[in-house]
Amino acid sequence: MSDPAVSIAFFDPGHGLHGTARSGATLLFEGAESTLMAEGPSVERTNGGWQAELEGSLSLRLEAVTAPASLDGVTVHLCEVSGTVGTKKVHCFGTLGETETAPSWDELDALRSLSAIFDRDHALLAMARRPRGAPGHGQEQVAAWLLHGGAPLPVGDARISTVYDGEGRQRSAGLELWIAEEDFPRRLSGTVTGGSSLQLEGADVHAAIFRWRMEDREGAGAYELWVRREREAA
Repeated sequence: MSDPAVSIAFFDPGHGLHGTARSGATLLFEGAESTLMAEGPSVERTNGGWQAELEGSLSLRLEAVTAPASLDGVTVHLCEVSGTVGTKKVHCFGTLGETETAPSWDELDALRSLSAIFDRDHALLAMARRPRGAPGHGQEQVAAWLLHGGAPLPVGDARISTVYDGEGRQRSAGLELWIAEEDFPRRLSGTVTGGSSLQLEGADVHAAIFRWRMEDREGAGAYELWVRREREAA
């Protein structure tokens, strides 16, 4: 069995520095400005965490702060992140994802992943897959994980609504989270603070950093939209 594909993300709203990275691509944000590099960092497991290195761009230590979340074949670790991005220091929260099986674009039209991190005890992670030929997002298969007060809550149903611009890029979003034995959904909303588009693994990817709000908390995270790219006719 091959090792899982690893992706990382970090969100430091205090310094306006954010980033996402995986094999073949690193996307860094400073404020609303983005820089794309066609190379991913090396990520090595160390005692109690992981070390991510991309020469001249980032050197980050990631340490899990809670048990991992399992989201439809992807294991996601909520992490405390420290180190440097370029010449600037960061100390913030982020995620490390381990994907056992890559998305099959013969079976999917779209894939969405969302993260909203408020503090070490409050966070939301979600993954949505739209099967090939499904008429709309109402047919998506959504898995969500909510951390509240340091403990995960069982999300029975999650609904994602998104406002897009004319190029199909996500501008704002809202989520309803239905928790077992609760009469009303918990809600969060977010708006984009920076974004970029690229092509990866047979898909067009719109990657965005979001500012999120849930109840009286504000946080940061990512909203990535992967859309199947049609093969060009021979």
